[in-house]
Formats: sequence, C-alpha cells, structure tokens
Amino acid sequence: MSFRTTTPTFEAGEEIEVYVTELDEESGELVALVGETRLYFENGEADIVGCRVLAKVESFDDAEHRGRLTHLKTLSQGSF
Repeated sequence: MSFRTTTPTFEAGEEIEVYVTELDEESGELVALVGETRLYFENGEADIVGCRVLAKVESFDDAEHRGRLTHLKTLSQGSF
C-alpha cells in the first residue's frame, strides 16, 4: 500500500500541471499549492487564479518545500 505525500518534490526543468490557488497579497506573486508545497510563479497575470495551468519548474528547495515556476500555458478556466 502506498500513500501520496503532502510535500511532493519537483526537479528543475520538469513541466507540471497545477492549479493557481492564490495571489499572495504581501509579495504580489501567484501561488500554486500542492499539498503543503508552495510554488511561486515568476510570471503570469492575476486572472489565472483558479485556473489549471502548465508550468515549468525553475527551482525547488526540498527542505523548505518551496519552488519557482514559469507559467507556460493556461489549460482550463474555472475553480478547482
């Protein structure tokens, strides 16, 4: 039996599909939450909050469960 983790890890260069879950008011950055992992977008507009997108992982810190993404393409509109 296996269970999914709440803190997945990613590799730089990997392309992943995520939901853009919020716009961080303090930093002004778009955020995708994958479990307890926070992924911050280096680009993108506020209108993609709530959308499923294809993104490229630019960097990832395994210890902090934080990463940087580049928005490549919006796959679907609407809420998750």
